[in-house]
Amino acid sequence: MKNSISSKTFSKYLVFTVVLFALFIMSAPSLAAIPKAGSIAILTKGPSAQHMASVASILTRELISNGYKVVDPATLEQIRRNKAAEAALRGDVNAIMNLGRQYGFSTMITATLEAGMSVLNEFQLHTGTSSIAIMAMSSGGQMIYADTVSGKQVGYTADEAEQKAIEAAARVAAKRMLE
Repeated sequence: MKNSISSKTFSKYLVFTVVLFALFIMSAPSLAAIPKAGSIAILTKGPSAQHMASVASILTRELISNGYKVVDPATLEQIRRNKAAEAALRGDVNAIMNLGRQYGFSTMITATLEAGMSVLNEFQLHTGTSSIAIMAMSSGGQMIYADTVSGKQVGYTADEAEQKAIEAAARVAAKRMLE
């Protein structure tokens, strides 16, 4: 009786193992979930107050609907007015840690928005594009999640197309972050 595996069978198992390992590695970013313990503060920076409010609203709604606790609006407004908030939006770990100690949140999500100029397409509709760089960091200074997403939408006016593109990107960002 032969106990050894033929080289052809061994090669098949090796290829299967490598493919399985590669798939696992590719899905690894989605394994780094935002912790549900503690509360989450959301800061946004963008071209307009309307865009920033839309993104913050979409992220907040998605977090709450998935069982996360979000910092209350009054506290969030205090955080936004704090001078360290601007540094936190730039990714300053010390600023995020200080804000976390001062306001008691465990995770900060920052979203930086960019809206491209909408373009009039061949159907006389405006096409808007946008991107959102999103980062989640624990109040202890550990990077939890980082990603950049984009959105592209059509609207009857330039403003509508840009707003819809920002909202589409925010929904994609929330979905990816919570996977």
